[in-house]
Amino acid sequence: SSLLRAPPRQSSLLLSPMPCASYNLAGAGTLYDAQYDSAARRLATASSDGVVRIFSTSGGVQLGELRGHQTPVVSLSWGAGSFASLLASSSEDGSVTIWREVRPQERQIDHRLHVTGAANVVAFCPPEYGLALAIAGGDDLGIVTMLIRNERAKAGPGSEWQVRSFPAHQGGVAALSWAPSTSPATMATGPAVGRAAALAPCRLVTCGADKAVCVWQTDNKLLDWRKQFSLTAAGFSGHPRDVARWPNVGLPSSLIAAGTEEGSVAVWVQDMMGGIGDCRAAGRSPATSGGCPGPAPPAWCLASHLAPAAPRCTGKARAASGSRSHSMPEPQHARRPERTLA
Repeated sequence: SSLLRAPPRQSSLLLSPMPCASYNLAGAGTLYDAQYDSAARRLATASSDGVVRIFSTSGGVQLGELRGHQTPVVSLSWGAGSFASLLASSSEDGSVTIWREVRPQERQIDHRLHVTGAANVVAFCPPEYGLALAIAGGDDLGIVTMLIRNERAKAGPGSEWQVRSFPAHQGGVAALSWAPSTSPATMATGPAVGRAAALAPCRLVTCGADKAVCVWQTDNKLLDWRKQFSLTAAGFSGHPRDVARWPNVGLPSSLIAAGTEEGSVAVWVQDMMGGIGDCRAAGRSPATSGGCPGPAPPAWCLASHLAPAAPRCTGKARAASGSRSHSMPEPQHARRPERTLA
């Protein structure tokens, strides 16, 4: 048994950075994920037919298809910076594939890995830390797997990868999100600038079937992970289904958000030295976009969006409830267990 993400209610897309574009996914089956690359020039989609499709955001033209999965593809992640030529995909049977662009509109498999249970989420780390892919495992052991390539250069044929893993959530990992690499030196002045580290410590936030939301930290090589905090907040309860992190613009800190199947949403502040501040908000997500009284819908998905410099769709609703964003329509996307969680 595995913790699996749920299918959305439709398999067509109307989304894009600026301006809005329509992407035809007729015949693709259920849509599970959609991700823009770091330049917002291409959109990759994951669907139940096991095919990854890549579209141009200029006119919505399909650029290609990536075939290699035997079961529904449930998560995607683009590389960034020096690793922008890479795209990772994962499927319900635990298959993870890293695709490398060898020439415009042509990709080949750079590396493949199989994890136990569903590979619920894949996410590349910020490129400042090097090249690493985190994989959220849906098996009962709740393993987070790290696929790491040490050298900080563009990927090429025959790249050697290291695999590390650690148990995170008994019953399955539902979601994970990397912390931004912003250093405390962002706001430092005078002598403090010279003493500050170039990068913040590498951190990851996860949530899972054990109802926990945890912050993890590693060394510079991303090999040894240890738990820093288990996050709690008054009024925040239930089975977490997604977590998201993003920079607190203008301040040397980042925000951590989590949402549960029961509709609770909480936001914490973590400073760049690792300390966790008070929870800023917790409670039930609104039943409608207007916040009218009613049963709280599940907070299936969360994502950050920094506008207008880098418009981006993560394939997850930025609002914590099922309501859509009016500024940039996005695909519906959710996770839920296919079994009752204890």
